[in-house]
Amino acid sequence: MQVQFRAAPTRRSFLSGTAIALALAGTAAPIAAQDLAGEIRFSWWGGQVRNDKTDQIIQLFEQQNPGVRVVRENADFAPYWERLTIQSTGNNQPCAITMQSRWLATYARPDILLPLDDLVADGTLDVSGIPETVLNAGRGADGNLYMIPHGVFYFALMYNEQMLENAVANGVEPIEWPYTWDEYANHLRAVQPTLPEGAVATHNMGREPDAFIPWVQSHGEQVFDGSQVAFSRETAVAWFNYWETLRNEGVTESPEEMISENSALVEESNLANGRGYATNRPPNQLGSVQTVTNTVNPGATINIRPYPVGPDGTVGMDLGSNGIAIGANCAAEQLPIATAWINFWTQDTEAAGIYESDNGVVAIPDLATAQAEDPDTQPTQVRHIELYQQVVDTAKPVFWPAGGYQAMTDTLNRAYDAVAFGQLTPEQGADQLMSELQQQLSQASR
Repeated sequence: MQVQFRAAPTRRSFLSGTAIALALAGTAAPIAAQDLAGEIRFSWWGGQVRNDKTDQIIQLFEQQNPGVRVVRENADFAPYWERLTIQSTGNNQPCAITMQSRWLATYARPDILLPLDDLVADGTLDVSGIPETVLNAGRGADGNLYMIPHGVFYFALMYNEQMLENAVANGVEPIEWPYTWDEYANHLRAVQPTLPEGAVATHNMGREPDAFIPWVQSHGEQVFDGSQVAFSRETAVAWFNYWETLRNEGVTESPEEMISENSALVEESNLANGRGYATNRPPNQLGSVQTVTNTVNPGATINIRPYPVGPDGTVGMDLGSNGIAIGANCAAEQLPIATAWINFWTQDTEAAGIYESDNGVVAIPDLATAQAEDPDTQPTQVRHIELYQQVVDTAKPVFWPAGGYQAMTDTLNRAYDAVAFGQLTPEQGADQLMSELQQQLSQASR
């Protein structure tokens, strides 16, 4: 089903705008009344847009707390975790650390991150409005709470609306969710002949963990069981065969282009430049992708849709959480600032309005609803929130063991690349994936 962006969102939620404003008026913690003084370091990942938003929120916090200084430490995603690992080894991690559920198990130890349950219990940390299921995503394997979630993220598909419109004008049936993986493949096959010369219907996602996970879960299997690989060899073989079939049919790019496209900047990507109809990217990037597309391919509109479901209709989409943790090395005199900062980031309505669910849909449902209903919210952010609300009730959050996400990324990349370049059969690729993945998980759990 084709979804058009709107200039202003419809009011389809359970609260009216006036009711939301009244309901949220009391959620902001009285930070300024605490008379804080001192300095903390705060780290996060992201590009320039997120950096700018974060800087605005920090400035707002510092204005309300004139005696406080927040030292900024930002990096791109992969270097962020590399740096945090080095910092943690030297007991030099920041007081306030942006954390993600996919990476939490690697750091969820009392000597790296401060357990937060007591601070929640005595009211120092305000978790009002955060659903219990979302809050529990901040727990480690030992049961302790190590992160206060502020954003819920998910993964989905992006596509070019104009290419779809052209395909429909040429007789291609629109696709409506829920659609199965086979139905989605047939849709891509139908779209391919309608595309401009040199364009492909889809980026080859055979090496992409964020696409492989919903494949596994939509086929009724778990990704992990503790630190053990839980999906079957049959499911991995079927995954490789799915993408090899589409690649050999010319529906995806070549193996060389597949690797280049995976690491390409948005400015150079097939999607932004009109060389591809569909790909996988985090929906919270929809706004930045659209902004880049407006420059490099004016007139093109990018939209998002859910991943396919399994043969029996099972939804396999994953949900994760981003939030803020406190370093175990955070000094006692810094702890009040760190907790006030977390409360401000998660509960303050003005801070939430600045951030606009940039790193996951804001964890407090009322704040998310308010953003979606605010006429000033960018249409891309409205769409991001709407799709989240569409899939949240049926999604299946994955518990990632220590080192799990990096291990999955490394081993799936290697295995499918070898298959795509003809070095391994899909069966051999599945064997390599499962063997190497388990080896890395076992090493990380020691």
